Parts: sequence; structure tokens; C-alpha cells
Amino acid sequence: MIIHHHMYEIISARDDHPSLLSDCDCACSASHIPTTTAVPPALRLQQHPWQQTIEMDAQYRVVFVPSVSRIAVISYATAELLKRFAEPVDLDSLGPAERAAALQLYQLRLLLTPESTLPPPPPPTELIAWLHVTNACNLRCTYCYIHQTDDAMDSVTARSAIDAIFRTAQRHGYQQVALKYAGGEASLSLERVTEIHQYAQNDARASGVSLRGVLLSNGVALRQKALERIHSLGLGLMISLDGPAAVQDWQRPHPGGYGSFAAVRASILRARALGIPLTVSVTVTGTSIAALPELVSWLLQHTIHFTLNFYRECDTCAGVAELRLDAARMIAGMRAAYRTIEAHLPRYSLLGCLLDRTNPGAPHRRTCAVGENYLVINHNGSVARCQMTIDQPVTSIWEPDPLTSIRQDTGPAQNLPVEEKYGCRDCVWQYWCSGGCAVATFRATERYDVQSPNCTIYQALLPDVIRLEGLRLLHRHRKT
Repeated sequence: MIIHHHMYEIISARDDHPSLLSDCDCACSASHIPTTTAVPPALRLQQHPWQQTIEMDAQYRVVFVPSVSRIAVISYATAELLKRFAEPVDLDSLGPAERAAALQLYQLRLLLTPESTLPPPPPPTELIAWLHVTNACNLRCTYCYIHQTDDAMDSVTARSAIDAIFRTAQRHGYQQVALKYAGGEASLSLERVTEIHQYAQNDARASGVSLRGVLLSNGVALRQKALERIHSLGLGLMISLDGPAAVQDWQRPHPGGYGSFAAVRASILRARALGIPLTVSVTVTGTSIAALPELVSWLLQHTIHFTLNFYRECDTCAGVAELRLDAARMIAGMRAAYRTIEAHLPRYSLLGCLLDRTNPGAPHRRTCAVGENYLVINHNGSVARCQMTIDQPVTSIWEPDPLTSIRQDTGPAQNLPVEEKYGCRDCVWQYWCSGGCAVATFRATERYDVQSPNCTIYQALLPDVIRLEGLRLLHRHRKT
């Protein structure tokens, strides 16, 4: 969206931009920052005290209000106009062009009425279900939290799980269901996934609830026929790839110790050629951070969507010291990857993809959906709060309302609203960050009501992420 008011220019992304619909390998909900509705003619507007700007060049800068506004690139003249709103300004005192620009800034939540109080983000409208269809896997990743066995979800459990999901969605008024087929390695049970998703499509039609689904995979076993099946089911696909060959082969080896890189890269390219909605999930560790720019460059060159997720320690990988995150190295390494992106700016936004669970394009009170609109269903029908606590179930799919049981549970993975976290409740980034993964925070601090151990990394890098979005918007503007 580009607005011209004579010398005033305001450039922002459209509401339906694909960056806000990207999937992740966790319990992330789709969301976006709404625009404010049109305002009556007699009005006073002013800046929000949190408003920030980042210079792009002599002519343009990016402007935003953390946790509140849309992100926009504005011209120098618009920036000068914006300064006039440090104190409330009566719109009737402005000329036509200035007034039109001010109203546009208001619609993007970059200007507010003096008396306005912005409510927290609205509750999600989507119920997310993680379906652990098999415990088997053909890799032995260094940071995996699953103890692999040959157990898998049978047909009766699968259908009962889908019935429970749609029963829950209707009971709680959710308009959409998102299914994440996972494991283990879900592609090893592709026949079961096919049966489940076709059954879910029938349930969706009968209930009037919309449905989307994604298969989470390590990519090793995704031959052409398997990918064609995934495509025919209308599923999205998320494939894990952590780096170039040396990194990927060490972090995600086969049981025999040999690497997985070549097979995974081939699967990614085949999936892209078929037109499957594809996201590559990158787990960033202390080992992989140095090679991240090389991987990001390859993904951008092939126009492949990706998400950068930080390593989370678990009991099975606690002794692998090489994986641990050092804040200074992480910040330097992530910035090196961002410089690679700056040199190859994509046409699509990466706002929700570049910094672990943060998302400046989607305000949220909780880091993810855990404990609110999320069900993790294992192969025998037990239901847990989070996939990382899948061995600590709370309820089952045979209960009338498993989501209420999940919400009322006081066990592991207490995903508190950001307003209840010390160090977060007064932070300007609170609704774009939400304080990090609850499981990772508890492991580091034995508390849920404090900010993430990665807080220093998030605060350092969020302005870099926003600057990249500003550069992308400006680049597209100059090409049109």
C-alpha cells in the first residue's frame, strides 16, 4: 500500500500479506495488526510515546510504535509532519494534504487520539492441534526431545482425535482448525496422514469450520510420489534444514551417523517445483549460527519461505554443550544473516520469520497457542499442553472438552500472558515478543512469570528485523 499526498508518502504492507500466514514448527497462531477504522472529521491526534523511527536513507525512514502499530516507511516530509504531533493537533487546523496524511497515519496506528487506550490483542479465532501420528523417525537429531519407538496412531484413535478437535472447535466458537501432522517423522505414516486429513475434511464440511493442515517433516523420505500425495491433499509442508552440509549432517544425522543434507535439499527443491506451500524451519544453535548466512542465501536464491527458531534445551540434549546459545555470538551471527537478506531482499515479508517466536506483524499476548487454543494429541489419544511436554498428558480425546482441561491445568508449560511476566509487562516490545518460550524459560529459571533467557537477543535484534522490513517496502516501492 503506497499513499501519496503531494509531498507526503506512506508505504506499508497490505493486510493479507503472506508473511503473516507463515507456519512454524510450534504452536504459532495466524494473526495480523488491524488497521484502525476511519475517523470523524473533528479530531485531535498525537504521537504515541513509544513511537520510534529508523533512518533508511536521506529521503526515507521506517516508523513504528512497538506492540501497537503497523510498520511503515515514510518520506522526510511525512516525518517532519509527524513531529508536529508530539503534542495533540486539531485536524481542522491542517491543510488538505496534511490532513489526509495524518488520517492515514492514524489508520496505521501511528497516531492516536489523546484519550485513546488501545486494548490488548484480540483472542485467536483458530484452534490448533498437533497430531503425533508416529513415534518412529529415520533421523537422530542432536536436540530431539522424543524417545523414538515403532508406536503409531491407529485408525480408531485418529478418527476419534479429529472428532474431538472439531467438537472442541464448535464448543469454543473457533472459526478455523489448523492441523499439524508431526512425530517422530510424520511422512513415515503418510497413509495414516492421508486417512486422517480426508476424514478431517469431511468433519470440516459437516461442521462449517474451515480447515488448514501442514505436515512437519525432516525431508529425508519425501520422494516424488509422497510429495504428490501431500499436494493432492491440499496440505502445506514444513521441512527442517539447519544449515549447509557440515552443520545439517552433524545436527540431524541418520541413525548410522551419516548425513541428511543431500536428501533434504533434494526434497525441498522437489516440493517447491510441485508448488506445495512450503516453509523451511531452521533451528539456530550455537553450532549452526556461524553458517546461517550461507543457508539463508540459498533459501532466498530459491525463493523459499523460512523461519528462524532458536534451539531449546531438553533432557535428552542437555549434555551437548555445542548447541547452547551465547547471546553475543547469536546477535552477531543473526546480524550477519540479516545482512545477507539485505543484499537479496525478497518480495515477501519476513517479519514473523526472522527472530524465533517474535513477530512485529502480529501482536500477541502469549508467545504461542500453548494453554489457550492448542491441543497436542499423541499416538494413543492422550492430550498434552505442548509437544515438548507430550510425555506429561493432561487429558484425552475421549473427554467431552479437552481444551478446558488444558486451560485449567497447572502443570508444565504454563504459557502466561505477557502482562503477567516480570521484565515484560512494562517492555515496549511486549506484544511483538510476549516473553519467549515458556518451556525454555522455566528450564533456565524455574519460573514462568519472568522474561525469556533470550531477552537480550530479542531486544537487540527486533529493530534490525523492522529495519529489514522497511528496506523491503522501500525496495518494492522503488521498483514500481
